[in-house]
Amino acid sequence: MPFGQLVIGPPGSGKSTYCYGLHQFMTALQRPIIVVNLDPAAPAPPYPSSISITSLITLADVMDAYGLGPNGGMLYCLEYLEKNLDWLDEELDRSLEEAGYVGDRRQEAYVVFDTPGQVELSTDHGSLRKIVDHLQAKGKWRLAAVHLMDAHHITDASKYVALLLLSLRTMLQMELPHVNVLSKVDLLRGAGDLAFNLDYYTEVQDLDQLVPLLEADPRTRKFSELNKVICELIEDFGLVSFETLCVEDKDSMLRLVQVIDQALGYVPPPPKSNPENGDFDDILSDPTDRSRAHSHSHDHPHSPETAAHARHHASQTMPRFDYPSNLYYTSTVQEKWVDYPEEYEEYERETWKKEGEWAIDKANEESIKEARRELSKSTIDVKKGTR
Repeated sequence: MPFGQLVIGPPGSGKSTYCYGLHQFMTALQRPIIVVNLDPAAPAPPYPSSISITSLITLADVMDAYGLGPNGGMLYCLEYLEKNLDWLDEELDRSLEEAGYVGDRRQEAYVVFDTPGQVELSTDHGSLRKIVDHLQAKGKWRLAAVHLMDAHHITDASKYVALLLLSLRTMLQMELPHVNVLSKVDLLRGAGDLAFNLDYYTEVQDLDQLVPLLEADPRTRKFSELNKVICELIEDFGLVSFETLCVEDKDSMLRLVQVIDQALGYVPPPPKSNPENGDFDDILSDPTDRSRAHSHSHDHPHSPETAAHARHHASQTMPRFDYPSNLYYTSTVQEKWVDYPEEYEEYERETWKKEGEWAIDKANEESIKEARRELSKSTIDVKKGTR
């Protein structure tokens, strides 16, 4: 049972950027990831893709051959893929095999499908849904829909209601574990003032409070009763909520990855440890316990100096946190990207500086260890030659 994400969303919502950032993030965590490009209009996506629909069909070729516009051409491309699912199955099997996910390891595979930015593909048109159904039925894939939408839309009440309707319709159409995401949250500070705190929008709280804002807008004032009915409809379903995302922020990415893992029921395989560096073995086996994480090892584990040193590190144990991380609530996002962005930028610069110093110290220690190993080896060779 391979696992994966189906990345969907309107044009400009940051799908390709998210896939690229996710590939970098997963690679840094030593987690498996394979990216599949299902956008026939993107022959050269920014991320390294193992499979691309452009090797089967391209939007430009369809538009030239049949005189279709970009929208009609995109629908034709997805319908063509639907009729050639054997090609997709073969390409997925090939990619999994090349990455070593065969036999029992197949259930460790994690694939991200980047889809075109036409909302009708995930709200009305049936091809994408049929492709997903095929993967689930034949390949036993377990997929979650990750629906990206630009966060700046929440600054306008009518656009926010449109996002809610789009999210609800997509959830009902795709029938997958679903995570709605407000992307580019770091740009909110320049998008305008929020009428409510960020958690109002992410948790979709009491939409009646939006009605006065909609009535104050001359564009939506004459639809007052319709606005009320739409808000009631969304609340009656009670399905829509949002996560937030800043691709460049590792805490934001970690939070979202954890939420998606929970939605999928996915447990990633442990990272591969370095046999020549035992400093991180304990952390890799239990990533929430960092009490033993420091940048050097002990040659004499039972010496009094080592015992004192261990007590020093025990006093500086980092706090444990539940899964997913409760260190990154919506209130933190509001403070970081809306209320106090300058202060957080300064804090991050200091954090990066400390991390850089730690990395330099670590590299220096590894160099010293390597030099000692080479010296010890040379000494042994000299002694053997003397004998």
